[in-house]
Amino acid sequence: MNGDASAFTWRRIRDSLDVYSPEQLASRLRDVLAPLRSGGIHVARLKQAQNAVQDLLKSELGAWYTMSGLPLGNEVLGGYCWCHSFFRQNPPHYTADVDENIQLMLASLERIRAFLYALDGVYQTARRQLEAAADDKALRAKALAEGLVRTVDLTAETTSCEETWYSVAQDAMSWCIEAMGLPLSDATEELLDAAFVFESWVAPPPEVLRAAAARVAEAAV
Repeated sequence: MNGDASAFTWRRIRDSLDVYSPEQLASRLRDVLAPLRSGGIHVARLKQAQNAVQDLLKSELGAWYTMSGLPLGNEVLGGYCWCHSFFRQNPPHYTADVDENIQLMLASLERIRAFLYALDGVYQTARRQLEAAADDKALRAKALAEGLVRTVDLTAETTSCEETWYSVAQDAMSWCIEAMGLPLSDATEELLDAAFVFESWVAPPPEVLRAAAARVAEAAV
């Protein structure tokens, strides 16, 4: 499990989502990439520009970018690949136009951000169900289990179960527990790792997923 999936990680991610300004980021990217608009483009110059963009994103975007495990160019979500980009002059995503490349990056970031917002919707629904259950442990466990199932289903659908999609699902389940106001203990994290068995390119069978979620939920509440 990603080491960033620890207490209060989701709260920081969620709080940072609303303060993101794509217009402001686009302006900063135009400034950073301005040297590429004129003159010959050399490999060293492109590498320098890529490093500058990556540094800019880390410094400007906050926890939703730096703590989610989903930076630009990740292999699971967003649809952007550094190796097949403007910075490597490599198809299929290559275009020499700086502004078009900025839009490609912004579109990828927005897909990542939309996924995190969708997760938040799942978490909020599950939390309301948990709170409605009051002191009924069985109902509380059911609310958490449903939240975990919906979290995995959403992640599988959004990532199309790309090769390492399950690493995102594992972190997202930890965030679900945290977002519901439940303690994310070491024992709970160990149980999450043990109970859910994921594979590349395929989602777990529904009955297997629900059984694993119920096992974790019973212990976590």
